[in-house]
Amino acid sequence: MSEASFSAIFREAAPYIHYLRGKVVVLAMSTHVLRAENFSLLAQDIALLNSLGVRVVLVHGIRGFLEKEESLADQYNQGYRITDENMMQSIKQYCGAVRLDIEAALGMGFLHAPAHTVKLSVTSGNFISAKPLGVLNGIDMQLTGQVRKIDTESMKACLDRNQLVLVSPVGHSLGGVTYNLSMPDTAAEIAIALKAAKLLFLTRASGIAGENQQIQLNLSANEAMGHMEKYKQHPDAQRMFPSVLHALRNGVHRVQIIDGTIDGNLLKELFTRRGVGTSLAHITFTNIRPAVARDIPDLLQLIEPMVEKGILLPRTYDDIESHIHEFFVAEYDDLLYGCAALKHFADDEKSAEIACLAVSSSGRGRGYGDLLLERIEEEAKKQDIHRLFALTTQTADWFIERGFQETTPDTLPALRLAQYQDNKRRSKVFIKDLLDD
Repeated sequence: MSEASFSAIFREAAPYIHYLRGKVVVLAMSTHVLRAENFSLLAQDIALLNSLGVRVVLVHGIRGFLEKEESLADQYNQGYRITDENMMQSIKQYCGAVRLDIEAALGMGFLHAPAHTVKLSVTSGNFISAKPLGVLNGIDMQLTGQVRKIDTESMKACLDRNQLVLVSPVGHSLGGVTYNLSMPDTAAEIAIALKAAKLLFLTRASGIAGENQQIQLNLSANEAMGHMEKYKQHPDAQRMFPSVLHALRNGVHRVQIIDGTIDGNLLKELFTRRGVGTSLAHITFTNIRPAVARDIPDLLQLIEPMVEKGILLPRTYDDIESHIHEFFVAEYDDLLYGCAALKHFADDEKSAEIACLAVSSSGRGRGYGDLLLERIEEEAKKQDIHRLFALTTQTADWFIERGFQETTPDTLPALRLAQYQDNKRRSKVFIKDLLDD
């Protein structure tokens, strides 16, 4: 890899590293991933997440081990395995063995660290209280259970100590009975309880398929439901999907489905714009919203390149802070890609200006400018503003293509005209009559 390539990759990852630091990420790992040849490499990637300040909870499955044991009859009811005493003993054994294998892999740390001194601390415990699933459609599910309560305080205490929390798909009742739990359901309930930023399902499925079996990169919950009904899906994606929806509908910000058997997929999904699997949100990923004070550092960084090129006027932290109520931002997956301000004129209540319209270089060509303009116009109409001005030195065509007409500076409200004459930028002035829309 060239130095330029490395720099570009690192710069692309930096905002995601910054965003995930201190956030809870729940990894739901299927048996097939645990048994994959590259699991030791995946374990190193998980250790890397921990070293970057990501608070990781790992929930593992055991379904694949049970399916391989011929003595255990596979009996399912509504997608849940019916668990008798004989099967429960095998489940306990497999949970213990898998947990030890995971701890061993995670305990290796980074193979190439100086003197191999970087080591991940892993903790397990009885974090899950369970209750019986009961009788479904007249069938007794026996020792198959469901999550009753999660000891979030104990989990958070471990995460605060920079420990990875490892959870097996079993839970214990107040009466001391151990129940077999669904791994996807358990992971979703943990993510909800901890208010996780992300829940990742690492399976054999590459994501949710669309037309021609093309993996969809980003879907809302409603879009995903449509794809699941319309197109053939990998069995792992089908099995995880009810838990995906449950998590999204109960406050988990992002849920992702990726093929965990492929080396590097976890890092690519978390730290690149494109990702490798399907990323799901409860609503659409792009959000145009009013700016708030915490956005100011990002806004300054966003407009700086355009200030250097002379496209925008310089603005200080205090400038933006005093006018933060005028700004809207284009946010995609919690990262800011654009901004614009609706600037009012004290001497003309029916006119306003779209100002400080900026889109990051990495966000161009993705429609953020149009979405911001649409939101500014919508807000202006709500405020009974009849005319929208735009002043630009280099983007005249963009405004013309969107219904603005060039006009003379003397059509500006008096206060804005005075500013125009003072700064001597000789910007071109455009106007759009909102009453015509």
